Amino acid sequence: MTRAELRTLMRSWLDDTNGGYFTDANCNTWLNLAQRRIQMDLLQAGQNWYETVAETTTVASQADYLFPSDFVVEHRIEIVMSGAGPTESRQMLSPITTNQQTFVSIALGAPTNYFIKKDRFTVSPTPDKAYLLRLYYSPMVADLGSDSTTPDVPEQLIEYVALLAAFDGFIKDDRAPTNLMAKKEEYKQILKQMANTRTADVPRQIVTVTDYDNMGAIP
Repeated sequence: MTRAELRTLMRSWLDDTNGGYFTDANCNTWLNLAQRRIQMDLLQAGQNWYETVAETTTVASQADYLFPSDFVVEHRIEIVMSGAGPTESRQMLSPITTNQQTFVSIALGAPTNYFIKKDRFTVSPTPDKAYLLRLYYSPMVADLGSDSTTPDVPEQLIEYVALLAAFDGFIKDDRAPTNLMAKKEEYKQILKQMANTRTADVPRQIVTVTDYDNMGAIP
């Protein structure tokens, strides 16, 4: 469904089919906000629908690297130790807390860990040379910029965009229709099931982070 079709649908629920009460600008804003809320729900459910990849090259003696301007959530950070393409040797970096830096070598070397600070992340140990660094992340979903654009959500959740947007209209109108509340709950259950399915698909495992100063392992 396009933005125009979603706007028509939400207006039918708002009893404003002729658009005489809620402006197009209001409806478009609510649709964009609804799409962002669904993105957050999908990310919380562990879905990688929006995952993309960004690459940069580390700089020797530089530990901090900025996230892309559209960054929302990181999924994986890795460096390429050698090679290229299908023969490259990759090393996944393990997340640590700021305090756990104590257990990682302070000498320059190949990064093994990272921690996040607002709009950037710090790799540790600090790189001793240039490595290809690869960030897998979810960017902020793009707004519906025209009436012909469609939401960037799974097909089964497109109607949910209009539904959430309609609730912003109900808030303005101080209404809360019980029939649409029931429909909203159905979509919440779909998202919950997505989260449950994702959890069941991931095997339980224990990850051990090892330091490089012979100080032992951090469970």
